[in-house]
Amino acid sequence: MEKKEKNHIIPPSSLNEDDKKHKLILRQMETLGKLGHWEVDFVNQTLHWSEGVFHILEMDPSAMPVDLEKGFLSVHPDDRERAVKHMQDVLETGIKYDLECRLITTSGKNIFVHSLADVIRGKNNEPLQIVGIFQDITEQREAYQNLLQKELRLSTILNSEPECVKVVSPEGILIEMNPAGLQMIEADHPEDALGQKVENLVFPEDLVFYQSLHKNALQGIQSSARFRIIGLKGTKRWMESTAVPLTNQLGEITSVLSVTRDISEKVIAEENFIRIKKNQEALINGTSDLIWSLDSNYRLIAANQAFLDVMGFLLGTIAKEGDSVLILNQGEAFYEKWKGYYERGLSGETFKTYERFLSPITGKEEHREVSFNPIRNTNQEITSLACFSKDITDLMLKRMELVSSERRYRALVENGVDVIAILNAEGFAKYVSPSITKVLGYSEKEAMNMNLFDILHPDDVPKIKDRLEEVVTLPEGNSLPSHHFRVKHQNGSWRWMESTITNLMDDESIGGIVDNFHDVTERVVQITAIQTQNEKLKAIAWTQSHVVRNPLAKLMGIVDLIKTGTLSPSEEKRSLDHLIESAKELDEIIQDIVLKSQRVIVP
Repeated sequence: MEKKEKNHIIPPSSLNEDDKKHKLILRQMETLGKLGHWEVDFVNQTLHWSEGVFHILEMDPSAMPVDLEKGFLSVHPDDRERAVKHMQDVLETGIKYDLECRLITTSGKNIFVHSLADVIRGKNNEPLQIVGIFQDITEQREAYQNLLQKELRLSTILNSEPECVKVVSPEGILIEMNPAGLQMIEADHPEDALGQKVENLVFPEDLVFYQSLHKNALQGIQSSARFRIIGLKGTKRWMESTAVPLTNQLGEITSVLSVTRDISEKVIAEENFIRIKKNQEALINGTSDLIWSLDSNYRLIAANQAFLDVMGFLLGTIAKEGDSVLILNQGEAFYEKWKGYYERGLSGETFKTYERFLSPITGKEEHREVSFNPIRNTNQEITSLACFSKDITDLMLKRMELVSSERRYRALVENGVDVIAILNAEGFAKYVSPSITKVLGYSEKEAMNMNLFDILHPDDVPKIKDRLEEVVTLPEGNSLPSHHFRVKHQNGSWRWMESTITNLMDDESIGGIVDNFHDVTERVVQITAIQTQNEKLKAIAWTQSHVVRNPLAKLMGIVDLIKTGTLSPSEEKRSLDHLIESAKELDEIIQDIVLKSQRVIVP
């Protein structure tokens, strides 16, 4: 643009009072609205600014007039080309002048202005003047940008929010929903869900809860509810939703905003917790054991039904939480004993006691193991005491039976004729019963310090070694047949033993070869004597059998001769005489055998 000397496009005229008033009003309007008007004379190439323009550009109005060059330089460098192009288009094509651009004030501050102008043309449509007005819209522009930034931040927050955020119309139609919400209801695209009724997703049984939530919001009430939904692909979820009303500028409720989160895992955890709690209560209340806790003032905090029953029986009334666990009507000794227990526990001591008493309910003797455990808070301060009374009556009865059984067993072992020993594979003793003293004369201590082979007869050593090696190959609990061997008595004599050995090497409580043996010396001696007698009798029988055969043969021959009936009376008489002689001879032989046998058999 060329710089011209003329200052005004329209020469100033004489001002009357009305003109002054109008000019004052115009100045006030420009100041209040941050407005300014301008005029460009294309014929004379001049520029005119009102006072409002000078104020907007932080210039002194006394600087009038200004030239086109100065006006052009007030435009921001990045917007100058666009401003020139717009002016050319207005002048050449006849479009309306409507431009937003940035100006630079004298202090260097950037401002945004919105300018409107009309072109005054000549007879040949040539542009003569352009008269316009612009307004400082910096604050509006900044407010708009701030609003855009807020909307962008809000949109970013909603889109990244892991919970479902949705806007629903009063009729229950889904208007907006963030991506997390679309994912929850299994919508692949927004159009799959927007415009649809939200109620269609809700479980029929839970519809009343959702409808109440929506209704409250439309009445201006914030509320929350739980309900189940079925996603578009069939997945069932538990949801927890909080709904608030959305209003317009007039305060009218136009829609409902709700934030909903998937609580399926939480509900499952809650259901599991409730189930576990009920199971625990059933277990705790189903036991005869007593469980209770008390505070530092000896007041009952919690207890199972078994304890409440006992405490109620002792008090003579229904026991409840908050009652004192110190019972006075059972005597001073009872009171002081249990108070002492509680004081020890509340002082920080963990301990057990064993109580034996007659049950006030059943009248039977009971044995109980009572545990006291202090309960501490996060600061390790003792706040209460947990107590557990376990019924060990059956255990104690069995224990007493076991003690009696052990005593009977020990009496049998100590006073019996059998010796029980536990050996390792090398013959060393891990245990020897007290009856060893009766059988072999050794004390238990002496026997424990000896090896079996130290007192074993040399002729029996190989066989016993083989038996020990063989028995450990048997399955656990199996035994070898009984066997006889000789052992040296403490007095130096040899005694015969009958032994049965059993493999219990892998038994944790035994861990060895169990040898059960007893003294059979007298029996062995008797058997040996009988065997010797039998041998002598065999010799006598064999010798005398030949002596018996001669008279026996004679008898049989004479009998056969008489039976023929061919003998004369005299011959028959002689035969009978011979028969009598042979019988006497046989009788003498038999008497001799008897005498010899009597000498062999020892009475």
